[in-house]
Amino acid sequence: MKKKLKFRTWGILRYALLFLAVFGLWWFFRGYELTIMLILMIVFVPISIGILYFRRDALQVQASLPALGIGREHSVPVSIRVKNAGRYFGFAADVTYVVRNVFTEYEEKKKERVWAAPGTSIAVDQELLSHHVGRVEVNLTEFVAWDWLGICSTEIPARKDAWVVVAPEISPVEEDLTTCVEDFPDENETKKHGTDVNPDFEIREYVPGDELKSIHWKLTAKTGRTMVRERLSSGRDKINVLLALTEDPAENDALMSSLHGLGLRLLDKGYPIRLCWMGYGGRLEARYLAEEGELASIIDEILSISGKKNPGQVRNAMEAEYPGEAYVVVKHGKFKGEYVR
Repeated sequence: MKKKLKFRTWGILRYALLFLAVFGLWWFFRGYELTIMLILMIVFVPISIGILYFRRDALQVQASLPALGIGREHSVPVSIRVKNAGRYFGFAADVTYVVRNVFTEYEEKKKERVWAAPGTSIAVDQELLSHHVGRVEVNLTEFVAWDWLGICSTEIPARKDAWVVVAPEISPVEEDLTTCVEDFPDENETKKHGTDVNPDFEIREYVPGDELKSIHWKLTAKTGRTMVRERLSSGRDKINVLLALTEDPAENDALMSSLHGLGLRLLDKGYPIRLCWMGYGGRLEARYLAEEGELASIIDEILSISGKKNPGQVRNAMEAEYPGEAYVVVKHGKFKGEYVR
């Protein structure tokens, strides 16, 4: 990036007025001290601009958020740190950043005047309260450093943005699914005939043609061989679960909470799940899952895009994509879902 200085009209006028005021005093009094002051004011202009021009590369700025997810209605500690590699010179700067929740589409722009002292300093350190679930991001949009006299400025590129997932609470689901999912079939209806209750998958070595998403990355790293997970026939029929989000962030919070609790209960009961929801561009997304870790990963994926959806549209897409298949649509309240045949 080229070193560019932007001269500010207001800064030049302010300094010019100050210089004229000192010059007027010198013209009237002809004092020795005023002469020294005028000389210093003239000499200091190129020094101030030159230090900013040649030392701008010493400035870096980055945002940081907690590494792990947090819960709704919990404070989010946000820090924006400025690193000044110079040993002797500090600079005034303006940092502009945007805090937004991708899931709810909430966005707030903030601007702070900071001092970039030599070394690493915390320019902004505050607590943000997230009222809704979703991926909360802090995007540094502008970092402008000023020379000491405020005559000119230069823009410093931000090193990175930061984000954290505000996860939903787990809504408690009763042991008996027929009491928490409206019209849910009984045990015998969901049991496959002629099969035993087997594990959800087995581990074997990779062969050409296997899908990349089936690779067991942790075991691959441990053994040094590419291992994959192959799903086996389950003792139960798979359950289609449909997440029909709405335009209301509060209702979406409750739906995500129900999804988390209901998903854990279905997995605990041995049901393979095909979770469906509306993704980018009005496209129906579908993922198979058989582990709690997979459920948590998919929830994070859902929270990382806009959650404002038309519930009727996603139900129509589900029925068109999988005609004739029953599914559980996620709800909140007395029932955590409704079984639709």
